[in-house]
Amino acid sequence: MKSSNFVKSIGAGLLALGLLVAPLTLSASAQVGTGAEPEGIIYRNEDDDDFDWGWLGLLGLIGLAGLAGKKRQEPTAYREPTSTRY
Repeated sequence: MKSSNFVKSIGAGLLALGLLVAPLTLSASAQVGTGAEPEGIIYRNEDDDDFDWGWLGLLGLIGLAGLAGKKRQEPTAYREPTSTRY
């Protein structure tokens, strides 16, 4: 087995172990209350300033599309191992 395959398998194993252990470390929480809101309190959510964050994420993905790379049509040329330089 190549060392790169070994490193990849160890990394995948650690990732899987972390995903299995993570839910066990979280504490349990429950909603407590009657469900009725107290009188005189009005809850509002007006802190978004009318900005649609989805468009910003879409622009970020479009910006990352250029990093995908090009498909190579010709094979990589290598030098002959027996050639010498003068």
